[in-house]
Amino acid sequence: MESIKEGSTVIAIDKDKNSQYAVKWAVDNLLKKNTSCTLIHVRTKALHHRDVENASKQGRAPTNEELHQFFLPFRGFCARKGAMDLEKFMIVEEQNIEKARLGEEAALALAEVEKQKTKAAIESAEMSRCLAAIEIKKRKQTEKRAMQKEEEKQRASNTNQPDNILCKRYNIKEIEDATNCFDKALKLGEGGYGPVFKGVLDNTVVAIKALRSNITQGDRQFQQEVEVLTTVRHPNMVLLLGACPENGCLVYEFTENGTLEDRLFKKDNTPPLPWNLRFKIAAEIATGLLFLHQTKPEPIVHRDLKPSNILLTKNYVTKIADVGLARLVPPSAADKTTQYHMTATAGTFFYIDPEYQQTGLLGVKSDIYSFGVVLLQIITGKGPMGVARLVEEAIHEGKFEKVLDPNVTDWPVEETLSLARLALMCCEMRKRDRPDLGSVILPELNRLRDLGGVIDTDIVTATRNE
Repeated sequence: MESIKEGSTVIAIDKDKNSQYAVKWAVDNLLKKNTSCTLIHVRTKALHHRDVENASKQGRAPTNEELHQFFLPFRGFCARKGAMDLEKFMIVEEQNIEKARLGEEAALALAEVEKQKTKAAIESAEMSRCLAAIEIKKRKQTEKRAMQKEEEKQRASNTNQPDNILCKRYNIKEIEDATNCFDKALKLGEGGYGPVFKGVLDNTVVAIKALRSNITQGDRQFQQEVEVLTTVRHPNMVLLLGACPENGCLVYEFTENGTLEDRLFKKDNTPPLPWNLRFKIAAEIATGLLFLHQTKPEPIVHRDLKPSNILLTKNYVTKIADVGLARLVPPSAADKTTQYHMTATAGTFFYIDPEYQQTGLLGVKSDIYSFGVVLLQIITGKGPMGVARLVEEAIHEGKFEKVLDPNVTDWPVEETLSLARLALMCCEMRKRDRPDLGSVILPELNRLRDLGGVIDTDIVTATRNE
């Protein structure tokens, strides 16, 4: 470079076979007369692939137009500039080419990364779709098996003959003699299944429930009640003594103190239940309910728990009754995630689990909602309609004592408030938000029951008889 004279015409060429034509063209078009010419060999990039088609063929000299188009821009640098300008140009040009190459490589790498991300996202979406399809299939299979099992039980129930009754059988004449032909004076009450009469069978005072002729699915309720009460026995479950299958009559032990509903609302001017007895009743309801939910091999869901279906014996022992709507559900329905789908809901309005009513999904937590309403009635002495909201607002406003049953004057407010909050948890709209009966509800109710000490039920009974 140092030997290049100032003012000399510099022509850059490479080893290309057409460089001779480029030199000739440069000399003819660029070289001035009486000036020197300097040739510099350089290494240049090949023409772009799209330019190859237009390149001159071997054995023919390029035309002047072709030389102007290709050789000047791509095969040589011909200019009347100093060597230093040429060197700078070449350096910059090499840098630009390198930058372009690196940029292209970076763009290709980024494109490859994005391609891999897109591929991974597509594969992940496909995997999620497959897993969802498998889960839906499993759930449908579970529901199908549960429904098939239920249908088999229903078919077996519908084909049951009177000889299959597992308790003592009575004929209709014995039932009529015991109730004086269903004398209205002996009528104890009216349930969804039918009227209940007081009677005497085998020298024992009993309660006889008769099926109404116009009730739908009455035979199914009859079979269900017989099946449940003859296969499970518990101190807090009503005792089934016998049945008259030909006429749909059920014979139970007689409970002298009637139903919890009667006592809460002081039917026949009976005295109010003291707070400690109410706590005891609440704990015994939970005990009997837990027994149903832990029945093997399949849990039993009562579906119609309410004060009128809770009986009280002479000594105020609690008995859960009226299990004609109860359902034996698959063991998986006892947990928090799996439910058993019923095609039609059953129960009593204000006590029915709202989630079960809306979706038809039945589980043991469905009974917890009903139990929560019952607990609120025990401490307020009010009906079921709106009782949860009433108590919740009273607690929020600091007026809890005003919603307690005024017939009890010595409520232990703090303990009763604890019971109220537990009951409100039971009344949560979603099953998963309700507490567990065995690990949360029953231990707390046992604690509250123990606070009341030993209860002299004779005093309550004597007061009632005055």
